[in-house]
Amino acid sequence: MGIDTPSIDRGRSTDFRAHVMLYAEDIAGFENLADLSGLPATGSYVIALPMKIAGGSGGPLRIAAFTPH
Repeated sequence: MGIDTPSIDRGRSTDFRAHVMLYAEDIAGFENLADLSGLPATGSYVIALPMKIAGGSGGPLRIAAFTPH
């Protein structure tokens, strides 16, 4: 799931419910994305290359998406 805001959770979340629900289903959440309007709701491919951070549970990404013809 991609979103253009700093978090997939609302405001000052303390339970991180969206994170917990998505990740329990093995659904990745990508935050701070720009201009997703060119992608359809389904049928796109995402390539997400995370920065390796020892012991981290997340990190900055280089991310690209495309829709095959």
